[in-house]
Amino acid sequence: MPDAAIAERKPRLAVLTGAGISAPSGLPVYRGGNGMWDRNPDIAKLTTASRWHGKAQQAWEHWNELRHAASIAQPNPAHEALVAAEAHFDVHIATQNIDGLHTRAGSANVTELHGNAFATRCSRKACHARNGAWFDDDIHETVPTCPHCGRIARLDVVLFGEQLPAKKMRASIEASRRADVWIAIGTSGTVFPAAGLIEFCRPGTVRVLVNAQPWSDSASTFEKEVLGDAAAVLGDVLRELHVAALR
Repeated sequence: MPDAAIAERKPRLAVLTGAGISAPSGLPVYRGGNGMWDRNPDIAKLTTASRWHGKAQQAWEHWNELRHAASIAQPNPAHEALVAAEAHFDVHIATQNIDGLHTRAGSANVTELHGNAFATRCSRKACHARNGAWFDDDIHETVPTCPHCGRIARLDVVLFGEQLPAKKMRASIEASRRADVWIAIGTSGTVFPAAGLIEFCRPGTVRVLVNAQPWSDSASTFEKEVLGDAAAVLGDVLRELHVAALR
C-alpha cells in the first residue's frame, strides 16, 4: 500500500507545547513560581515591541542568554516521545517555545508560533517583510544591524504587543480542527491566542493535558489530565492514546 494511504489512516494528533516541555532540558519557564517573568519583571520591558528599541543593548543581552541556553540544551524524552508518536499518528506540533528542540529532536511538522532563537531580523517592518529573517547563532556583544538596510536588528521572535504570524496561526487552527486527539504539554493555558487553539477542536476530539499544574476551570475542558514532568510521563500518555485509538 502506498505510504500516502498509510499516513491518511493515521489518527490526527494536534499538539500545543509550552516552556514546561523544555524545562527538563534545563531551559527556564516564563511564568509560575520561579518563572523568568516572576524573578525579573523588568525583562518584560526589554521584550515589548514598543519599548525594546530604546534599550537595544539590554534587550540583546537578554536574547543572547536565551540563545546560549537553547544552544547547549538537548531534546529530552518528551521531545523524543513526540517523534516516536509519528509512527502511529499524523502529528502537528504548535509550539510557543523558541528553542528549536522539537525540530532538533526530529519532529517533522512543527509550527513555531513565537519564532526561533536562532533567527535574526531587521527591526524595520518593511525591510523584514521584503527580506525575511536570517539564520544567526552568534552571541552579539554589540547590537547587530541589518545587512540589507543597516537598521538595528532584533531576534526574530514575537514580542509583547505583536500579533502571531497569521500563516502560522492558520496552520495551527486547521490542525486543531482536524484533530482526533488534541494535547497540551507544558503550557499554563494563559497565553493567547495559542491557548485558544483548543476551542477549535470539533466535537468528539479527545483533549488531553500534560502539565505540572491543571489549567483553571480545566475539569470541563479535558477528558484526561496527567499532572507531572512531561519528560517522565509523556511517553506513557502517548502509548495509551495509541492503544485507545486502535479500539
